[in-house]
Order: sequence, then C-alpha cells, then structure tokens
Amino acid sequence: MNIAYCEDEKIQLEYMEQLIKKWADEGNDTVTYFGYGSAKELLFEHPDSFPFDLLLLDIDMDGMDGMALAKEIRKKDQKLPIVFLTNRSEYVFEGYEVGALRYLLKPVEETKLFSLLDEISYALGKERRYLIENVGGETVKIPVDTIYSVEAKGHYIRLHTSVGDYEYKKNLSEIAEELAKDQPGQKTEFISTHRSFLVSLAAVERVQRTECILCDGSSVPVSRNAYKSVNEAFIRYYMEHGDMCEK
Repeated sequence: MNIAYCEDEKIQLEYMEQLIKKWADEGNDTVTYFGYGSAKELLFEHPDSFPFDLLLLDIDMDGMDGMALAKEIRKKDQKLPIVFLTNRSEYVFEGYEVGALRYLLKPVEETKLFSLLDEISYALGKERRYLIENVGGETVKIPVDTIYSVEAKGHYIRLHTSVGDYEYKKNLSEIAEELAKDQPGQKTEFISTHRSFLVSLAAVERVQRTECILCDGSSVPVSRNAYKSVNEAFIRYYMEHGDMCEK
C-alpha cells in the first residue's frame, strides 16, 4: 500500500511514519511511505498523477494549505482517498467539496489511524492481485505489487520483492503469462528486459543502456535488443502513473 503524508512540520512527518510502520510491522500490509514537507513539493514530484492508495493531508500548512492542495488534486484525480489532519473541527464541512474520506484530529490517535489503515487495506485487498506459489514445500501468497523483478535460473525462478526473495520451480514464460494478466493500464506492469529477466515498471528508478536501476538500488540487465522497448515503456508508465519509487 502506498501512503503519502503532506505536512510542513518535520516532527509530525516522522511521527506519522513511525505509526504507519508500526501498523505494517504488525502484519497488516506492505507499506511504502511518501513524506512531503509542502504542497509545492508534492505537486513538483507528481505534477500529473498521484500514485498513492491513501493521501493524508495537514490542512494548516504555510503557502498552499491542505484544502487548496486537495482541490488541485481533484482536478486530475477524483478517486484518490484523501484524509485531512487538523487541530480544528470547523473544516469538516468544507471537506465535502473535495470528497474527503474523513478527518483525523491532531494529535492523531493510534487506534483511529490503525482503523483507517485497516479499512483502506481491506478495500485494496479485494482488488489486489496475488501469485499463489509452492515455495520450499509451503503454499505462499505473494502480492504482485510487491514484486520488483523476476530472474530465470535454470528450471527455477527467483522473485525479488520488497519484502524478500522467493525461489521456486517454474519457467519464465509461465510466470510472465501470470503477471501479464490485466495489463496494460494497471499500476503493476511487467516487461522483459532480457531473455532471463522481467521487471516491474513500478519498481524502476531509471533505465540505462545495459541495466535498469530499481527503487531499492538493485539492478537487472537490459539486452541491446530490449533497450528501446524498455525505455519507451518506462517513459509511458511514468507519464501515466508518476514515480512509484519511495523517496
């Protein structure tokens, strides 16, 4: 789950990150956290699209406040769940104009935040795609949106994900067919970079002539024949979804 928080007080950004990490560590979901110190910073990073599953907005910010930012976002994205954080309750009715999901009063109570995250995670889970694989004699449920890359190793494949690696018996063409379901247009989209590698475009930080650098600093090779198609796919994906890598 991709969660963004826009807040001009650094201590509040760090506090929210700690709470969200605690919720994730309790086994609820895999979370990528995006922190922005101003509305200007968020819009600079994502001028055309907002690759989040949930956006937490502080209302009382210097410069463009949270309400103005929400109105700007709604010009391009009508569906993104927005939750306002504020010290004052008088903003509640104004939030209806931008379709705010709800308000959380500051300081944010852990139980109320966790309840919100549970709700969002449950809604996403009904639409989330999974691979069900036999790994080391166990049946494992792997969220597709956590997969960074796939490597063919003889009769086995290795999935490199945001929560660890999985290696099990399957060929690359089989996994490519499974991952290609519902493509293109999904936030999780895979492309072949090499005869032995697939990569999630959501996980690509940059494309070079001979390799793709991923969000976590790892890399996958790019063959000479694949470079043009990989680079074009990366540019298209970025224009449609924005930068999905954690900052």
